[in-house]
Order: sequence, then C-alpha cells, then structure tokens
Amino acid sequence: MKKWKFRGLVLLVVLAGGIYLAHYFIRSLSHEKVDDAHVAGTIVPIASEVRGRVVKIHFKDHQSVETGTPLFEIAPDDFTSVFQEKKETVARLKAEEQEIKAAIEEKKRGLLQAQASLNASLSEEILAGKELGRSKNLYKEGLVTTSQFEHAESLLNVARARKEAAAAAVAGAETAIKTLESRLITQNFRIREAAITRSRAESDLSKTVVMAPISGIIAMKNIDVGKYVQAGQTLLSIIQENTWVVANFKETQIKKMAVGQPVRIKVDAYPGKIFKGHVESLQPGTGSVFSLLPPENATGNFIKVVQRSPVKIVSETPFDPDYPLWPGMSVVPDVDVSRQTGSKLTQK
Repeated sequence: MKKWKFRGLVLLVVLAGGIYLAHYFIRSLSHEKVDDAHVAGTIVPIASEVRGRVVKIHFKDHQSVETGTPLFEIAPDDFTSVFQEKKETVARLKAEEQEIKAAIEEKKRGLLQAQASLNASLSEEILAGKELGRSKNLYKEGLVTTSQFEHAESLLNVARARKEAAAAAVAGAETAIKTLESRLITQNFRIREAAITRSRAESDLSKTVVMAPISGIIAMKNIDVGKYVQAGQTLLSIIQENTWVVANFKETQIKKMAVGQPVRIKVDAYPGKIFKGHVESLQPGTGSVFSLLPPENATGNFIKVVQRSPVKIVSETPFDPDYPLWPGMSVVPDVDVSRQTGSKLTQK
C-alpha cells in the first residue's frame, strides 16, 4: 500500500511538473521577458548661472518642487551694485543726450538768425551797389562831390563785408549743427551699449535666485548655506515623476515585438506588485553600436555575440507615492507579443 502511495506521489509530482513546463513553453511562445532592464527618467541637473556665496536654501533633501519654485539664492550685493552702476550710467548718458538735443535746437535757432542776417546783408549789398552806380554816373556829370562818391563806395564795401560775415555765421552754425548731430548719433550708440550692459547686469542679478525649471523630486543635493559656488557647477538634480523602462532584449526576442503591445512589469523593490504598461518604441540599433568603442567586425577574428536591442516601455499605472518608480531601479518586463498592435516603428 505504501508502495502505491509513493508511486502516486511521484506521478503527481511528474504530472505537475509536466503541466508547469507545458504552461511555461506555451507562454514562452507568446511572451518575451528579460531581466536586463531598468527604470529611466528625466534627470535635470541644476546649476547656478552666476558665481557667489549661497545665502539661502528653500528646499530639503528629496522634497517635491513645482516649476518656478525658488530653490536657493546667491548673495546679491555685488550684482545689485553693478546693476545700480549700469543703471546710473544709462541715466547719465540719456541726460547728456538731452543736452546735445537742446544744443542742436539752440544752434538751429542761431542758424535761422544768421540766415536772416545774411538775407538782410544781401539786400543791403544790392541797395549799396545801386547807390554806387547812381553816384558814379552823377560823379561823371559833376553833380556829386568826390566825398559823396567815395561814401557810396564805402557803403557797398561795408555791405559786402556784412554779407561775408553773415555767410560765415551761417556756415559756422551749419557746421556746429552737423557736429552736434554726429555727437548725438555716437551718444545713441553709447546709450544702446550701456542699456545692453545694464540688461546683462539686471539678468545676472535675477539669476541670483535659482528657480526650478521643471516639477519633480530633489535628488543629489550638493549645496549648503555659506558655500561658494561657481557658474555652471551642478548643485542638485530634479527627477520628474513620469519615468519609463528601458529593457535590453536579445535580438532574437524582438522578432514579434511591436509598438503598443501590453507589458507586465515586476519591480525588484516591490515584490508582488505588478505595473502595467506598453511598448512605446524600439531603438533603431543595438546598444553596442552606440557605445564609446563600437565593434569593428571587419578586422581581426570574429566571434558572434548575441546583441541586445533597447526597448522603451511606458507604464500605464498612475504614479503611486507608495510605489514610486525612480531611475536606476531593476525591473523585469514581460511583453505579450501575441498581440499585433502595429509596426516596430513609432508612428509620426
């Protein structure tokens, strides 16, 4: 009796093993699974764009932040004084510009007066010339004295001298106006250059308060109050919550794989927890092709190695604070390749 019980137990174990192997074999025909997979995500390094000493930090380690939230502040004293200096420079140059414009207006009024004097001198010259002509004719006839004739001649000379003086005044006023207008153009360039410098100083001042460029979780904090930081020095990182999975399947596993196929994702950190997702894209090239030293099979001895092709898998399970997926976590995705949902190329 015991012998039959033992045989029955062995038969039951063999039968159970056979059922499991049959189930595993049938499932392997419609599913592809790999343990060479990890969680990836958007990691944004945060650095100050200006150098200085940190005076205030607005976050704690691993804190959640929103876009536009102040992260930390650099001592603004030096930047404030530079900005104030550049601002005063622009104001001074604009005041000088107004003085030049006022001088131009004054010279233009002087030009009008000089032109009026020139016109009057021209009239006087014409009148004096006519008087001299009449006096000359009368002098020939003996009707005027030599003294009267010479007086008329002197009046013409005086009129000509006044005309030349008025013409010189007009030319001088025109030259002065052109000189001031040239100064005004140069002053405008100086103002624009100073305004650019002021804007740069204002921008540097605003950069003393560093804001979060994206929403996410603080990681890799490397900043403390009182620490002197350089421009471009990475001080922390922000990780977005919308992560994805990069699974490196063997090239022999992607024959039936296509965009949109459903995926069950197991995470080593959360035993028993299953995340649902789908295949979003297949990388157009194996991982070795994009390595620092890609293989050159045309030289030396060739040893065939099965290549791996990265596949991007997006989780459809909403973000759960109790089970967050952070970059670097090890996962095991199981793709249902029996469903033909599309091609291997992401649709445009």
